[in-house]
Amino acid sequence: MANAKDIDYNTLKVELDNILQQLQSGDLEIDEAIKQYERGMALVSQLQTYLKKAENKVTKIKANLESKK
Repeated sequence: MANAKDIDYNTLKVELDNILQQLQSGDLEIDEAIKQYERGMALVSQLQTYLKKAENKVTKIKANLESKK
């Protein structure tokens, strides 16, 4: 798998969506379901970090624009 810094938001979201579909299908063996759940939780954490960084960038841009007025 690529480094987390090299993966974009949409790629992470698609992977999480796929895991959710697998878990909701009920077709997974329990061990595989647990493995997928763990991976899904890791993806949620990565997505939250990604969104927080994006929010911080927007905040900085807005502050920069306000200071130029």
